[in-house]
Amino acid sequence: MWCAASAERGGLAFLIACFALMPLSARAAPRDDVKAGVSRCDGIADDHAWLDCFYGAAQPMRARLGLSPAPEFQTRLVPAPGMASPATAPAARGDLFSDVVGGDDVAQRQRLTAYSFDRAGLFTVTLADGSVWQQLATDGIRASWRGAANGYVVTVSRGALGGTSLSVAGSGTHYRVTRLR
Repeated sequence: MWCAASAERGGLAFLIACFALMPLSARAAPRDDVKAGVSRCDGIADDHAWLDCFYGAAQPMRARLGLSPAPEFQTRLVPAPGMASPATAPAARGDLFSDVVGGDDVAQRQRLTAYSFDRAGLFTVTLADGSVWQQLATDGIRASWRGAANGYVVTVSRGALGGTSLSVAGSGTHYRVTRLR
């Protein structure tokens, strides 16, 4: 509309220049969305979670280029526009997920009594209270535990959106889990 109205005043050369710039503005929108998303990831203290958020923030460009979508576990980490950035939350390193989504601890500082991995590298753990938790297949993070089960102390937290995460004390990594029993 602006180009057509301006063409009456500036002639055909102006109209051609205006249309020549349109692809630049079309390309800028996904780039701007990606940059804005990445800036909303900046408050994430855990390096692995930040990287997943970074990859999730690139989704607008992936869509524009016709690439396969980023996995849900990455895109859900990107705070929505206008939402408080994790940088503004009073989060301590290693407990960021619970602080961001406002979850409550379901099992706090429990020792593992057993753990195992399936063929996909997903774990199932048994806590000292007898509860059994299994890592979700949609979680892109894989644990590399090698020590005795009782050497790991974990906290299970429920998020405000209904998800549940398990964190190992001192690791700063949060795994998405579901309770089996």
